Amino acid sequence: MFRNPNKKELIYFLAVIVLYLSGLAYVYVHNLSFSSLYKYGLLQPKGIIGEEVRLTEIETPLSLNIPQVLWYIYIKSSAVLVELFQYWIIGMLIAAGLVVFVPWEKVKKKMGYGGFGSNFVAVFVGAVIPICSCGIVPVLAGMVEAGIPLGPTMAFLIGAPMLNLPAVFMTAGILGWKLAIGRILGTFGIALAVGQVISYWQRKERFLRRLVKINAVPSISKELREFAFEVGKKLATNPQGLRTEELAPNNEDKLFLLGEAGILDRNKENKWHFPQTSRLGGTINTTSACFVLPTGDKDIPFGQRIIRLITTAWDFFLQLNYYLVLAVLIAGAIKVIIPTNLIVNFVGGKSLNSVLVSSFIAVLAYVCTYVEVPTALALIHKGMGGGATLSYLLGGPGLSLPSIVMLSGVFKPKVLWLYVGISFIGCVLAGYIFNLF
Repeated sequence: MFRNPNKKELIYFLAVIVLYLSGLAYVYVHNLSFSSLYKYGLLQPKGIIGEEVRLTEIETPLSLNIPQVLWYIYIKSSAVLVELFQYWIIGMLIAAGLVVFVPWEKVKKKMGYGGFGSNFVAVFVGAVIPICSCGIVPVLAGMVEAGIPLGPTMAFLIGAPMLNLPAVFMTAGILGWKLAIGRILGTFGIALAVGQVISYWQRKERFLRRLVKINAVPSISKELREFAFEVGKKLATNPQGLRTEELAPNNEDKLFLLGEAGILDRNKENKWHFPQTSRLGGTINTTSACFVLPTGDKDIPFGQRIIRLITTAWDFFLQLNYYLVLAVLIAGAIKVIIPTNLIVNFVGGKSLNSVLVSSFIAVLAYVCTYVEVPTALALIHKGMGGGATLSYLLGGPGLSLPSIVMLSGVFKPKVLWLYVGISFIGCVLAGYIFNLF
């Protein structure tokens, strides 16, 4: 029932388990707060109250003792993983549910390649559904495989961590409605800009596998599934590819539909072939007709769908574990080398009046959703200006380096860099415009 992991997948699966247990063991042995561990990923003494509970962590002695520094990076990475893992698993199940229960062709027919209206709705939905930046990556994978266009998917990616309702009300209550409104307008501006460019790219490119890395076969109609099977039988004996007239005369539209579902690809010689799926740096050449046997959206009993949901979530989990481990290790290193308190003390005052500097800090600092507001409050007390604060609030939740690493497991480089580039520029522009008012 469950796919057996390959060697690399098994290594990273075990790494996740060991890291997770290490975080729990450290908190238990040192009599720290399990509540802070699960809520904020912090190794925190018991009894901390108020806003300090989101910021306070055991001190990390910075020294030239490399083994000691590496140990603290490891143990703080494990704490980040414990907090993130619960959202990660929920995200995997949501992603698998989208693949299994959402009829791909109906979504494709209704939404096409996306557009301004779809992108706007996606940002709004992201604001309403409280999915933090820690758990959104697998959800994005499920959205892509369910047929939701990349434009709205990216708009949702930006809207969910930057703008979700709890964070907006927290911003208004702690920092004021002026910054909260700036956060809303800034997020919509950035999300719509990214969504529109990505929608144009997907409309032009058409082949999903050229834009995304993740691999899961979507639910499609019985008719298209039977067509895919016939195409697969021909390609199984012609792995070098076939042109449309050789593969499926007068059915190029259906071939493109399979291409948009990620089931087929076409090379520069206009030959259709199976896509090559990259996993953990390796390449799997899918030259078997079995690859193009996706499930339908109507003719599977509910119990079998639940089984497929679990197996699909497991497959997503194996594919993304490498990026999860890498992201938490980077987050742990950031927390040791550039802890939150150091940021507050070092970059406060006039040095943080620069919107550009605060945007860079948002990328380099590891700040999970809901922690960016009390951190920003501490920075304001150190003298940070309004525009710089807004840039930090926009960039902190969704544009941090660990988040970018996790997203690299879903999107190809050009999509990822577009997201990072426009988002960063958007954060800077939002901050400068805010200062004008």
